[in-house]
Amino acid sequence: MKVNLDDLHLFIQTVEHGGISAAAAANNLQRSKISRRLQELESALGCQLLIRTTRTIELTDKGKQLFDMASQPIELLQQGIKVFSEQQSNFTGTVRLAIPTAIMTLSAFNEIITEYTSRYPNIRVEIENHQESVDLKRQAFDLQVLPSVVKVSDDSYIQFSLLSYRSNLVASKEYLAKFPLIESTEDLKSHRLLTNRYNASLIPSELHISVQSDDLTLLRNMAMDGSGIAFIPEAHSRRAIEKGQLVKVLPHFEYPDHNLTLVYPSAVYLPEKIKVLIDLFRETF
Repeated sequence: MKVNLDDLHLFIQTVEHGGISAAAAANNLQRSKISRRLQELESALGCQLLIRTTRTIELTDKGKQLFDMASQPIELLQQGIKVFSEQQSNFTGTVRLAIPTAIMTLSAFNEIITEYTSRYPNIRVEIENHQESVDLKRQAFDLQVLPSVVKVSDDSYIQFSLLSYRSNLVASKEYLAKFPLIESTEDLKSHRLLTNRYNASLIPSELHISVQSDDLTLLRNMAMDGSGIAFIPEAHSRRAIEKGQLVKVLPHFEYPDHNLTLVYPSAVYLPEKIKVLIDLFRETF
């Protein structure tokens, strides 16, 4: 779709006046008309330019780029607009992910990133460690993965459940041999519990958490070394249990399931490189 220069002018007016209402007043137009024209401009470019709030507007990274380009000669502006359209379909540029430490250590996540970067070597992948929900639009992230216990910062974001998972209490045989048989959660009061921030809320308040860490590998290794009982997701303890390095504690006691959620800003204006990555997450998990 061809970009309408009148729409581009209204975009610049909106930024310069600090909002759609102010731009409408300055140009003697209805607010709804400017809002519609801005949507048409975003649709033509294939990306979101503005973050709209009740009182003001903010520029996305693409919006900032376009506003900066608008001060250039028309030839350079047209070249820049062409690049916008190409970036939506080409497998180039940068993809930014916000991932908790616990997910980074999963073999499935490593498989996804390895496969994606092998397929598309011209894409730069930036992975940042974030334990809480980030504002994807304002912080320029394309995707985030979070446990369902974390509240997403913006309810308008797409939230897709990748899988459900359960956590177990595990310890080494050597550690358990030092203590009487554990038959109920009451018996855990005299033990060192090791867990992460997401599971801590599931542990009864009368029990003592000795170590809380976002590094699930650390917690698993501490349990294997006999430093306490770890409360961690099954995915992080399964192999150690199979090898006899860990055993389940209170195996019949079931804690609520969590969900691993994939979060992205919108299903609209998604570049092909992001769609492919989302499909990889869904297929792998």
